[in-house]
Amino acid sequence: MSRLFSLAHLSLIESPPAEMVMIAAKAGFDLVDLRLAPATPTDPIYSRSELAILARDLAPVVRDAGLRVWDVEIIRIKDQMQPRDYLPLMEAAAHLGAARMKLVCDTDDHARAAELLAAFARAAAPFELTLDLEYMVFSGVKSLKAALGVVEAADQPNLRVLVDALHWTRAGDTAEDIRKAKLLDYVQLCDAPATAPVGREALIVEARTSRLPPGEGALALDALLDAMPPLCVASLEVPLPRGHDPMTHARTLLVAAHAVCAVHDRVAS
Repeated sequence: MSRLFSLAHLSLIESPPAEMVMIAAKAGFDLVDLRLAPATPTDPIYSRSELAILARDLAPVVRDAGLRVWDVEIIRIKDQMQPRDYLPLMEAAAHLGAARMKLVCDTDDHARAAELLAAFARAAAPFELTLDLEYMVFSGVKSLKAALGVVEAADQPNLRVLVDALHWTRAGDTAEDIRKAKLLDYVQLCDAPATAPVGREALIVEARTSRLPPGEGALALDALLDAMPPLCVASLEVPLPRGHDPMTHARTLLVAAHAVCAVHDRVAS
């Protein structure tokens, strides 16, 4: 058994889904993550009919590329939302054969977040989708402990917590925190300087535009990988630097990921 690597859509956010799939496949990735609902104000917004057509047309592209869709994003948990708002996204994810869907929390009310998370998990269950809550210091759920608390309160079998190397570091979480936790089986890899930028907006900019390939920064990736479940799926989330070639960038990320994970993967196998 070997670790599977996925290419996150943020890494090539200017590439439409079909192009993203082809680049991921040609670069040698096993899986691909697709952003089919907006995470930022500049992301495309698809109507229900547009999502259905996109999924219908994209499914054979994924199949012919020899790739699988790992993750479809993103669901933003807000106080006044309902699972029915995201049923078209779940339907599209299921049509594409996705395994997971990613959520982030925009409310500071963790009781309400747990209630909504449970409702979303129940809605996703018929589509055989696992939902991953990603915590970020600039979101309503700011730490691993907080994310685990919300997911445990929601108490649904298809809920997990996603650990992003950057957010894990900026939250001040440790490898021991991960080692003691349950409900973790998916990691996003990137690198960054040791010193965090100051202020919420600067942290958002860093997360969306200024990540580095694994091994090119100062994050404790070895400790993170050692603490995570052996051979868990790793998604590479490093935005394309301005002026760089998308294919070259994708290949660079995969080479870097293999290099960082090599020791851990040999031990696990």
